[in-house]
Amino acid sequence: MPDVKVSASKNRLYITLEDWDPTHMLAYVQNIESACRVLSSGFSCLMVLRKNGLIRQKDKDLLFSTTDLISAYGAGKIVYVKKPNDTVSASWLSQFYIQPFIPVEIASNMEEAESILNCWKSTFRFSKVFSA
Repeated sequence: MPDVKVSASKNRLYITLEDWDPTHMLAYVQNIESACRVLSSGFSCLMVLRKNGLIRQKDKDLLFSTTDLISAYGAGKIVYVKKPNDTVSASWLSQFYIQPFIPVEIASNMEEAESILNCWKSTFRFSKVFSA
């Protein structure tokens, strides 16, 4: 099952997507939701794709669904860490997210991803409109 961790001090969600079993999807979604509730609006996310073998459609669907879910919970920016020595994953990620709901960048490794997110200042804000 994908690994989900939180750094409250950095207001950051860490997700590692590995080989996974679709029967664990409910538990995975619940882990994501619980983690997002701990963080403040505009949090950042570092998502690592650590998949063995080919990236299948179900892996792309999980990545898209995860991005959509954390976006709904108030994420302000995501950085994907591509597989080491893999130019294919970077290219399909670039094509896959032509117009994401939130800013998405691709990093070559964890250090680069952390650096991107540490320099990023959240501009994501919620506004509520109440009608009379």
